[in-house]
Amino acid sequence: MRSRTAAIGVDIGGTKIAAATVDRRGKIVLSRTIPTPLQSSEVAIDAITRLIETVKTASSGRVEPVGIGIAAAGTVDWARGAIVQSPNLPFSDIKLRAIIEKSCGLPTVLDNDANLATFGEKHYGTARDANHIVGLTLGTGIGSGIICDGRLYRGATGSAAELGHMVISASGPRCTCGSYGCFEEMASGRALVRFARARLVLDGGGLIGEMAGGDPARVTGPMVTEAARQGDVAANEVFAEVGFWLGIGINNIINIFNPEIVVIDGGMAEVGELVLAPARAVVAERTLSPNKYVAKIVRGQLGNQAGMLGAAALVFETFDAG
Repeated sequence: MRSRTAAIGVDIGGTKIAAATVDRRGKIVLSRTIPTPLQSSEVAIDAITRLIETVKTASSGRVEPVGIGIAAAGTVDWARGAIVQSPNLPFSDIKLRAIIEKSCGLPTVLDNDANLATFGEKHYGTARDANHIVGLTLGTGIGSGIICDGRLYRGATGSAAELGHMVISASGPRCTCGSYGCFEEMASGRALVRFARARLVLDGGGLIGEMAGGDPARVTGPMVTEAARQGDVAANEVFAEVGFWLGIGINNIINIFNPEIVVIDGGMAEVGELVLAPARAVVAERTLSPNKYVAKIVRGQLGNQAGMLGAAALVFETFDAG
């Protein structure tokens, strides 16, 4: 009996590496996860190669992989197949695509993890019926991907979609990139904690202050979330502030790109309407018509599998369109 066609999708994160064989419908046939080794690029590459071979061997006879797709955090040169730099990984201008192709014997594609998370939602998730999509991955920072006419938009040098570094508050705090008031400094998990700590200093922070023992340095994102879910006024107001700035950024995105859908993924998406409701309110008030009536702002469906599934989808598009 002939094995069905599949792709191997890999997601390289700062704490773990996940790999899976994925069929054309986006069904995960088999998956494995390992901790990310951070000692050196050589150690990390060896671990990635071994993981891919493990998944490939374990899937033998069930599916036939046509290629490997890799989603990687950081700046990725898609054309060269290189990870230029990554904030949490031991890679600096590593031509990972060629290394994996040689080691594993399958054609390989490599792209940024936020790009591929958006691509995954387009093919297998909440945006599958749309062709004009912006994806936002809200975590410690903000990653993003743009799809125009059904295809990933990468820009002139492959580094488009750095929407997290769009300045939305000229007098805002300094960003890790060196600029001030970037989107991710105002609407990410990092922003949530900063706003909550400021609230604690200002007036005690309600339940947040109690949970943190009155110490701003002990405030965490999960702590703020739990306080908000218990109905704490201060915590809900902190989320409203983050949601306001998220809405300001999405307003700009909708007016520039005119998407059908803005998909929200990442850890911050898990809080749902705590942050999405105030964001939608800003868009309803400030975004140009008819753009604001076209664009839906929704949570993604794929969770932490979005990048891996998007990597598999890119394999099918690139190597096996049939």
